[in-house]
Amino acid sequence: MYSIVPFEEHHQPEIEEMMGEIQREFDLPFRNPNSVSVSEYVESGNFFWVAIHEDQIVGTIGLSCFDSETGVLRNMFVAKEHRGGQTTVAKSLLDMALDQAKDLGYTNVYLGTMDQFKAAQRFYSKNKFVQIPKTDLPETMSFNPVDTLFYVLRNEK
Repeated sequence: MYSIVPFEEHHQPEIEEMMGEIQREFDLPFRNPNSVSVSEYVESGNFFWVAIHEDQIVGTIGLSCFDSETGVLRNMFVAKEHRGGQTTVAKSLLDMALDQAKDLGYTNVYLGTMDQFKAAQRFYSKNKFVQIPKTDLPETMSFNPVDTLFYVLRNEK
């Protein structure tokens, strides 16, 4: 069993460890060198959650505000042994962030990912995200420079 909880400062080292393992697994430099720590991200008015299984962080997701109607999903990662199958860690993390986006009145939620993350692409499509060209993103929206694919979920008010 696992739980989804808001980020707390003491989670940071374990998040770094999990992200490092995922980066080694894919042998890809997907972490943005210009990104802030999760604690700085949360202090800036953004949201971040972790999935915990047996006192270990097994997943993360963040939601940042772009404007009063637009959110951006950030740092959605799930440890290898907790992906797919009967576990619903990814879906629970996504639902948490999308529920928050709905509560905030966001009509658009964007995300960026990499071409190599095929399972993530299927997951986002299955959850009603639509792939869009980068040119359809709001002009001043920032993403990780390694992101090559972009998605949007449009909600009705």
